[in-house]
Amino acid sequence: MASPHPPETVLGWVRDVVGGRITSIRSMGAGSTTLHAIDAGTDPVRRLVVRRFHDTARLRTDPWYVPAVEAAVLELLDDTEVPAPRLLAADPYGRLCDVPALLVTRVPGRHAVRPWDMDAYLTEIAQALARVHEVPPEADLRRYAPYHDPAVHGERRPPVWSGSPELWQRVFEVISGSAPETSTGFVHRDFHPGQILWSGDRLTGIVDWTAGCGGPYGVDLARMRIHLAIEYGVEVAERFLAVYQRIAGPDGHHPYWDLLDAADMILGMPVPETQAAADGYSRFEHWTAIALASV
Repeated sequence: MASPHPPETVLGWVRDVVGGRITSIRSMGAGSTTLHAIDAGTDPVRRLVVRRFHDTARLRTDPWYVPAVEAAVLELLDDTEVPAPRLLAADPYGRLCDVPALLVTRVPGRHAVRPWDMDAYLTEIAQALARVHEVPPEADLRRYAPYHDPAVHGERRPPVWSGSPELWQRVFEVISGSAPETSTGFVHRDFHPGQILWSGDRLTGIVDWTAGCGGPYGVDLARMRIHLAIEYGVEVAERFLAVYQRIAGPDGHHPYWDLLDAADMILGMPVPETQAAADGYSRFEHWTAIALASV
């Protein structure tokens, strides 16, 4: 369980940055990072989030868990219309705080439950993603690479829970070939419903930019559609693609990126413990089979 308060070294850093008194602190939980909502000052109140990178093992080994990179991405987004947190200060190497940390503005909204209007939901997401893809990437922005690192993960293998290991072998054969020429630019890299905040039916924010990079737009399309397929079914995932293409054009999608991201997804998918989870995995494999048939 996340501590209700960050350490005093972190709070002192926040006070130094905002130049005001902290009036409230609230734990927002811990996942890949530990989050605390902090209000500072009174006129006006500044609503902030401290994002602390507590996973020391990942800091040593995971190239997509780098606080300095997220700070650079947030700076890139600062003058754009992308509804992302704004960076106020960064301690990317933990020299001032107990661990590496970022201080950002708190984006209003909350994670959505099942949407009541699926078309409106998909349209809001597609419009936001199109804005992300309009951001000009800086020349020194790191480049996309698959999560799967043969030196770490070894040879690709079908997931143990799969009822169709031959499907995954065919996927691995396809992605071992040359990548297609498709539209590239700035991408979130881990774009899925859990990264999106809502106020009612209005999208208010996109969070967790640690994996932001320059790469194929199809990776963002794939990651969102995988999650939509798992949660709502293949038909909804395909509807999202159609909506995005009406807004941004057809050039970003290619089934190769669907298959490459599907192969990455299975790295973090344990054996399902409930029937609902197993059903979601089944929908994921159905979506993957459709992508494979489209290559």
